[in-house]
Formats: sequence, C-alpha cells, structure tokens
Amino acid sequence: MKTRNNKKHELTDFSKFSNKELAESFVFPSKAPATEKERKEEKEFFQERRKKFANRTHQQQIYDKLLQLKFQLEDYISSNQYQDVLNFSYFLSEYVNRQDKKDKDFAAEIDIKPAVLSQYLNNYRKPPEKIVFRLELHSNGMIPAVAWYKLLQKDKEHEIMTDSSSRTEESKHIKNKLEFAY
Repeated sequence: MKTRNNKKHELTDFSKFSNKELAESFVFPSKAPATEKERKEEKEFFQERRKKFANRTHQQQIYDKLLQLKFQLEDYISSNQYQDVLNFSYFLSEYVNRQDKKDKDFAAEIDIKPAVLSQYLNNYRKPPEKIVFRLELHSNGMIPAVAWYKLLQKDKEHEIMTDSSSRTEESKHIKNKLEFAY
C-alpha cells in the first residue's frame, strides 16, 4: 500500500503469489515434454533463463519496471472503467519511483521546481501539455505523450461526470431549456 499525503492507494500485491500461481493465472499450460531429452533441454533452458534474469543490470531492471508500468497505463486508459487510485499522479509517482530517483532529482531532470512536481504527485495540480511532452522525451519515447494526455483526459472525464455541484450552479444560467416528449 502506498501512501502519499495521507491518501491510501491499494493495489494487488503480487508478491504474495508464487511464480507458478502467477503463471498459471495468465498462461495456458503446454504439453509436458515427452522424452527425456526434451525434459533435459527444457530444464537447461529455464536454468539459463533464470540465470540471465538474476544477472540483469540495474538499467535493465529499471527498463523492465518501466515497460510494466507502460503496459499497465495503456491497459487502464483503454478500459472503460475509472479507478480513483489510477490517476495521473499515481502513474507519475510510479514512473519516478521505478527509476529509484528522488523527487527532487527527477524534477531537475524535467526542468520543473520540486514543489511543482510535488503538486502533480499529490494530485493538487494538473500538468500543462508541455509536461506530457517532457515525460515522453524523458522516457525516450517509451511512454508516449499521448498516453499521459489520455490519462489526464480520463481524470477530467470522470470529474465532469460526477460534478453535480457545478451542474446545479450552472443550471441557474439556463433559460428556456429544451423539452422533448419521447
């Protein structure tokens, strides 16, 4: 559970599942190797794969984390559901955290003041368009500006759909409302 400014964001904790449980929930099982030779080859393959995975550089680990974040962001913006916790500030916070960077250092890298970054991270302020371009450029195109922008639009769409107080306030300015008989 992440907390930023006393806001709790609950996400699924995949660490409580074994790798086998995770794989079984996402991957179709294949036929077991039939011969002893196939079993040996498969065992060697997976040993080599685990070895390569364990020996990834820090840069490769960050790349993997950011790629995972990109897929999570794309899945969310393409879905029809809105989740309060998966807002722009959540994804920006994850983007910074998955690089193992301090907020102050990241703010300097995209040329904004740390206080402004803090406002974005804590959902007190929405970033202007130039920031989504900077995020795309900072990720070297891994997470496109349009993905960040769609995320902002998804937040705005939800805000508009749920803002009954503004509707009430603006209804005072309407005269001769259209009436239809259906």
